[in-house]
Amino acid sequence: MTTNPPTHTAAPATAGTVSTAAGSARPSARLVDQLRAAARLPRPLLLTGGTFLLLISGGLIAATRAALTPDPRHAVPVSGDALRSGKTFHALEAHLDANLPGRDALIATANTARYLTVRGGTDEVRLGRDGWLFLTSEFAAHPQAQRRLTARADLTAQLSRNLAARGVTLLVAVSPNKSRVQAAQLPGGALPGWVDARQYETYQAMLRARGVATADLVTPMLAVAAKTAQYYRTDTHWNQDGARTAAQATAQAVRTVAADLPVSTFTTTHAPETARPGDLLNLMGLQHVPDALRPHADREATETTLGSGAGGLLGAAPQVMLAGSSYGLRGNYAGALQEALGSAVLNVSREGADFSGSLRPALSDPAFLDSPPRVLIWEIPQRFLPLPLAGEDQRPFDVP
Repeated sequence: MTTNPPTHTAAPATAGTVSTAAGSARPSARLVDQLRAAARLPRPLLLTGGTFLLLISGGLIAATRAALTPDPRHAVPVSGDALRSGKTFHALEAHLDANLPGRDALIATANTARYLTVRGGTDEVRLGRDGWLFLTSEFAAHPQAQRRLTARADLTAQLSRNLAARGVTLLVAVSPNKSRVQAAQLPGGALPGWVDARQYETYQAMLRARGVATADLVTPMLAVAAKTAQYYRTDTHWNQDGARTAAQATAQAVRTVAADLPVSTFTTTHAPETARPGDLLNLMGLQHVPDALRPHADREATETTLGSGAGGLLGAAPQVMLAGSSYGLRGNYAGALQEALGSAVLNVSREGADFSGSLRPALSDPAFLDSPPRVLIWEIPQRFLPLPLAGEDQRPFDVP
């Protein structure tokens, strides 16, 4: 007896079809599950992941476009010798650096991703509490600090004696480290143990022991810092409040050596408040990044002080000169000094002056030689004191 085949032979095929459809659906389902799981990740991780994807994609596109951009000034050799010697890759690097579209944006994206991922700074910037930034060099150990401070104090004393012979009183005003004045904003709330917290006072004592007049800026700034910040959060320099504190202390020291300066009147005006991204944000490569993705920029109503009357800038020559660093150009320090002193000040401070970068050219200026001031204020950032002396600072100042 012959058994007829089952009449539902189509059933396996149908089952197979269903099975194939399910097999293709599973990966899609898994992808959906993975996307849903990713969507539940913390927002910083999502931002970081998205930033990295954007960075990689944008970088590849930009690098391809840059590599294909003709540039005779940055030609890329492709010979066998050039490839073997590495000249091709060095030239390609220079070519990409010169022609990469959106280079600054890509760098900003990478820096933002680093900040969002690890909340870290750079080799030059250390993060403090509540968005405060500090210059890493202020935390460096200097085994030769005492010897260098002594050498600078000897150099300064010699200058002070030479100037005194010309009727000029030298007054040294050291601008204290931000990390000292705003130590409460450091991660541990205090300077690390290896940092000499009394270095400022040590140098002041060295100068006084050698007969050099000084202005103590750190004591009043420390007294005020607990209630009013004396430095910008995102900048290495003092803010307008700190500059005013320093100016008042400087003016007090000036009066002890020159009490009868010509009197002038001054007026200080305030511009509308605006954002002021500091130089430490620049060092982190975040100067063009929105505040939501970086430590918030400082805000400031910029002050400007102008003088008038006898002995003012349009009258007799000022009898006080300020030769300082970038601190002498920030926070309206020079303006606040004039207002606190009630007398005009000639400001010859320079950006990047470091230790003596503004003083040496001032001493050789014909105007200084023809009509020297009664008081020469030399403002020096503390962080340069323990560094090796530059070549020009290893010889005495030339005072004609």
